[in-house]
Amino acid sequence: MISTKIYRPSGPLSRFVDIIWVGQSSNVKLESSHHAALFTELIFNYGDSFKMRGQHIEYFNDQSVCQIISGLKTEPFQTKILGAYKCVGLILKPFCFGVLLDNLGSKAFEQTSEIIYETIIDCAHPHFKNLALALLKIFSKYQIDADLLKFERFVSEKNLEKGAMRDFNSKIPISQKSFIQKFKRHYLLTPKDYFRLKKINQSIEFIENNKSLSLTEVALDAGFYDQPHFIKTFKKFCGYSPKKHLPQIH
Repeated sequence: MISTKIYRPSGPLSRFVDIIWVGQSSNVKLESSHHAALFTELIFNYGDSFKMRGQHIEYFNDQSVCQIISGLKTEPFQTKILGAYKCVGLILKPFCFGVLLDNLGSKAFEQTSEIIYETIIDCAHPHFKNLALALLKIFSKYQIDADLLKFERFVSEKNLEKGAMRDFNSKIPISQKSFIQKFKRHYLLTPKDYFRLKKINQSIEFIENNKSLSLTEVALDAGFYDQPHFIKTFKKFCGYSPKKHLPQIH
């Protein structure tokens, strides 16, 4: 059995980190497939074997901990756990992959792994606030790009309909080509694929929160033009049909 705990940081750190989670078990044998999620993740593994397989995954190993970065994806990914399970993960804003990659294996991340071990792993009760303060020292060194901040606000307020990218580009001082290049450095996807990823994750929320919806209703609510296009895109990002995701759906 896996014991899990989560902590949601507030204040300045929440501009980067949405959730800090802890998972522990004395012995696990587990293989899982996961749909492409709308976040970047940083995992510190202090246990035995923890493997991730899929797009945009980077590893750094030292003697005591394995650091794993998982970025945005356009297809499902897999995890495999074997043996003692001791992991702490940070679920971060989608644009954080670049910041993490620049620091993977760095002195700052080495110090962070030591703080995580002291405040979370090697104690009876996790001290999440102490860890949050340590993380803030790292992330506060980085300025979030102004155009990316505008993009985050834009996609949180707007329905992602046809022409949304053209509408957004009219609000920033650089060309669409320059923004797309910048966007891909941070998000690893094109804006078009990011919109699709966001719609699919929204559709999963719709299904889970209202099991009486039809596939056509879910598709339209998530911003797709028709059910066939929705199902095709869903299968690409999740690896299965939305009907399998929730068998009760009709």
